[in-house]
Amino acid sequence: MNFELTDEQRLMRDNLRSFLTRECPIEYVRECDEQERFPIELYEKLAAEGWLGLPIPEEYGGMGGSCTDLVVFLEEFARHFEAGANLYYTTVVIATDALVHFASEAQKRELLPKLARGEIRFALSLSEPNSGSDAASLRTRAVLDGDEWVINGQKMFCSAAQVADYILLMARSDNEAPKHKGITMFLLPVGTPGVEIRRLKKLGLRPMDLNEIFLTDVRLPKDSIIGEVNKGWTNVLKTLDYERCCLSAVNVGAAQKVLEYILEYTSEREQFGQKINSFQLTRAKLADMDMEIEAARLLLYRSADLVDRGIPNNKESAMANLYSSETYVRAALNGMRMMGGWGYLMEYDMQRHFRDSKLAEIGGGTSEILRIIISRELTK
Repeated sequence: MNFELTDEQRLMRDNLRSFLTRECPIEYVRECDEQERFPIELYEKLAAEGWLGLPIPEEYGGMGGSCTDLVVFLEEFARHFEAGANLYYTTVVIATDALVHFASEAQKRELLPKLARGEIRFALSLSEPNSGSDAASLRTRAVLDGDEWVINGQKMFCSAAQVADYILLMARSDNEAPKHKGITMFLLPVGTPGVEIRRLKKLGLRPMDLNEIFLTDVRLPKDSIIGEVNKGWTNVLKTLDYERCCLSAVNVGAAQKVLEYILEYTSEREQFGQKINSFQLTRAKLADMDMEIEAARLLLYRSADLVDRGIPNNKESAMANLYSSETYVRAALNGMRMMGGWGYLMEYDMQRHFRDSKLAEIGGGTSEILRIIISRELTK
């Protein structure tokens, strides 16, 4: 199996690197983190350059990129701005995957070109106060009333709802069905009466808002669904495998940045009359970081290759996500250790990676859930 990038992928990566070096300097990243705001200026420039259309098929105004193309993009993006890469995935990629595979042709032609041009953004709302890892036990209720759905309930941990135009909302449309059945994916415009979005304060990834959503007698037209009624869990399962692959790319890119940052620091910092990268303990930590990042990258690209070949990769995507997320957390923790007191200061970037990395072990499936998925595949 060949994991070498194609000439086209190298060119794409190099072009993106030049773009981000120019348009997304570290000062801008710090500003968005400190102000806890969506990087709207960068988003508009990405749209103008056509980058938002990478995962969208050409017939709908996109570039028709493969999963491997996308992970190359996300890894490089995360090297520069991890929260920005997460936002790209959350507001563009999740919706693209759901729309391409499950939306009606009319919905595709209406929404995908706008998404590619940066005119609209999406969020996915699945979790609830009492259904996180056990996501299929959601209680938000959708009842058909004539030609309208009436939705009531509460959602939790919805990323990017503050900046979204539409929310892909998961709600139970058949209370009598088993919990993995009777769930429907709804296309919810955020301005719909009865929708209240409240921002939650959190530790890291500050440019990406996190929200709870209250739904009170929200009315949607009968056809405001993505896919089939009562088959929304199928949509989610398809999206989650893709999500794990994409989030792995973000983890790998961010961990790579941590390594580059700490290599520079340890080559300049002196203690006991010598550079600290000359100490054996420091060298051992650097070697472990590099080894783990390379291993995570190989798991990532194997998963992306399976996606592109249409091969089920539930285990492989879970392995890539699990290993890459824990690699990023370990890299950030060791980076803090090697920087000592300097890493603890807010003016240095290592503390941001330390804060941001923790969500990698939670979002897209906790480390415990991912281990259950892997073990379940092994014992079938």
